[in-house]
Amino acid sequence: MIRLLPVAAGLASIAITGVVATFSATSQSPASTASPSPIETSSPLATPSPEPESPTPAIFAPAPTAAPALTQWTPPAGYTGTLRPNVWIQITGAETCLNIRSQPGLVQPGSVPLQDTSILNCLPDGFIGQLSFYAGWEWTPDSMPVQADGYWWWYVLGQGWVAEDWLAFHKEESESPYPSRPELAGTGLIAFARTDGVWLASPDGASSRHLYPIDATLTSISDIRWSPDGQQLALSMWINGIEMVRIIDLDGTVAKEYAGLTQARWSPVGGWLSALQVTRDQQVYNLTPVIVDLATNAVTAVGSAGYYYGTPPEWAPDGSAVAFICRTTTWQEYLPDGSFIDHTTECGGDGIHITYLADGSSRVLWPTDPASDTYLQRLAWSPDGATISASGNGGDCQGYSLISVETGARTSCLALPNFVGFGGGCGGPSDSGESDWSPDGSTLAYHWQFQQGQNGVALVNVATGDRQMILTTGASSVGFSGDGAHLVFESSGYIWTADSDATDVARLTDGSLPAWQPVP
Repeated sequence: MIRLLPVAAGLASIAITGVVATFSATSQSPASTASPSPIETSSPLATPSPEPESPTPAIFAPAPTAAPALTQWTPPAGYTGTLRPNVWIQITGAETCLNIRSQPGLVQPGSVPLQDTSILNCLPDGFIGQLSFYAGWEWTPDSMPVQADGYWWWYVLGQGWVAEDWLAFHKEESESPYPSRPELAGTGLIAFARTDGVWLASPDGASSRHLYPIDATLTSISDIRWSPDGQQLALSMWINGIEMVRIIDLDGTVAKEYAGLTQARWSPVGGWLSALQVTRDQQVYNLTPVIVDLATNAVTAVGSAGYYYGTPPEWAPDGSAVAFICRTTTWQEYLPDGSFIDHTTECGGDGIHITYLADGSSRVLWPTDPASDTYLQRLAWSPDGATISASGNGGDCQGYSLISVETGARTSCLALPNFVGFGGGCGGPSDSGESDWSPDGSTLAYHWQFQQGQNGVALVNVATGDRQMILTTGASSVGFSGDGAHLVFESSGYIWTADSDATDVARLTDGSLPAWQPVP
């Protein structure tokens, strides 16, 4: 049931609670507002239900930049509730799920005509989060909670605004609500980035260490990748404005360094990297897909220079080939007299290319028309090498196209929901549509944002199209453990682990760009 709440006189009722479902390939996304129905005459306050013995773990926790714990808090005038900033709360009594909004209230302040406040997500009953006054420059500790449209509203860190009527106290701010995960010991380390460099952590949370320090004023890290044997890391970095790939041993030693490369990927059989080589002058910024022989340091182009939308060549599982996306690029050279010259970089056929290392031959696996609105972003090979997934607008497939490597035909479309511009964004796959296959090839994991009730990490059965969701307002860097039983992702400035059936979500630590170590 979708519950409707009374609002100010003359306003239509607007849904505050919604629905959560298990989605199939043909299911539709829930609407952001409910259809009009009679206003309830009884109180809309929900009676908190007893705390479950094993509450659903929270997806979000305080962002690392959140304000420190309060030493004193003065409630706003008229507030008689029992909650306070920074405590842990649990959504309860919402029946299905609770709408999370971009602003406090049901209606946008001052909107003419009246407009519903954007719904960012719909979180399930039992969800655990943390309250805060850190919700933007206009909010102060003493302004929390905020009263609007007949309800007191709290800001849940990493999520948005929630009406207090469906919140129950869970734990004090000093107590962790997350269970320990001793069963994750021995599943490989998780590498991740912080502003001070690269860290390694045990997935069970038992230990962590600072592997590779950096000077945050000069250096940033954009990507972390494990070698196939789990003994080295390839770091894609910016150092003083220069792209750089560094190979790091597990003692923090720099084994190799390649200036001008970015988005490095290891060959599954070792000994090689694929990457994008960056060239630029005052007017042109070009990326060229390349492979690097780690024994000789030789760099070989496998495609023409262009933009490539920041998507690097991806390796076939047996290391025999790389696939990349090429699109004809046009740019203008401006002359001193104000005129310009058009330049065009041809691809030798737009679309998905495969280059074979044995003889350097290349083929266009899946051609696209440069004049069309087809827009591909990321590729990922299935573990058996028979299929490549491509994200973006693949003609009549808005989502992830599964393409046969043998025939070049699309065998399936894992469609995304219709994108909605909630929360100040235009909607769509986040992190350029990057995805990861489970080791057994049964599941594709990816993420999107700004769709009510469906933001977060999606785990999709490629045979049936059925998907399970880990609900978050934003996620990135989703990847499986070596055994495929678990996954790791980044959300709200923290590293999270979960089981591959979307259960047992737990916060590991703060950081970004997580990558799970292969275990031989």
